[in-house]
Amino acid sequence: MSEPLVFLDVDTQVDFMLPTGSLYVPGAEQIIPHLKKLMNSAREHAIPVLSSADAHAPDDPSFAEWPPHCIVGTPGQQRIIETQWASARVVPNRAGAFKPGSSLEGQTIVEKQAYDATTNVNFEAILQALGPRRFVVFGVATEYCVRGSVLGLRQRAKPVDVVVDAIRAISEEGGRRAVEEMLAAGARLTTTEAVTARAVSTAVRS
Repeated sequence: MSEPLVFLDVDTQVDFMLPTGSLYVPGAEQIIPHLKKLMNSAREHAIPVLSSADAHAPDDPSFAEWPPHCIVGTPGQQRIIETQWASARVVPNRAGAFKPGSSLEGQTIVEKQAYDATTNVNFEAILQALGPRRFVVFGVATEYCVRGSVLGLRQRAKPVDVVVDAIRAISEEGGRRAVEEMLAAGARLTTTEAVTARAVSTAVRS
C-alpha cells in the first residue's frame, strides 16, 4: 500500500505569486493552474495541506536583503485565492500555537520568518500529529523557501517529492542548482499529473 500523502504548499502568497507583488517571482503566475489542480486534488481526496507563509513585521531584519514583503495584515501577505481555503487554520511561529492532538484535516497555514517551514517552533508537534507520510512539495521560490523546506524535511528523514511543474525560481541557474541539491539530499521529482493520479489511486485503495 502506498504511504499516505501530505502536501506542503510553500509561500504561494500574493507578494511572491503575482506581478503586482513586492517580491514577485518571475513567471510564478504560470504555475497557478497546477497549484489549483493540486489543491483541488487534496480537497477531493482528503489529503492534509500544510501551507507555509512568510509572516513578517514591518521592521523584519530580512528587509536589509529583500524588499519589504509579506508584512502581516497586508494584502501581499495573503495567499492567492487558488491556494487559500476558507476553513484554513493558522499556526503562528510561537510556542504552544499548535496543540498536540489537534486535527490536521484540511489546510493548516504554518507561519514563518525564515526560508525553511520547519523553523516554525510548532513544526515537530505538527509532524507528530501527521504521522508517517510522504511530503509533496510545491510553490515558490525554488532556490529559497522550497529548497529550505525540502532540506529541512530531509534532515528529519521525511520522504519528499518535489512537483517540478508547480515550482518557480527567481533565476534559472539558481533553480537548477536548488533542484540538484534537493535530489542529492534524497528528494524525488514528480509532476502535477503524477501526483493527482496517485491521489486518486490511493483513495480508491483506502
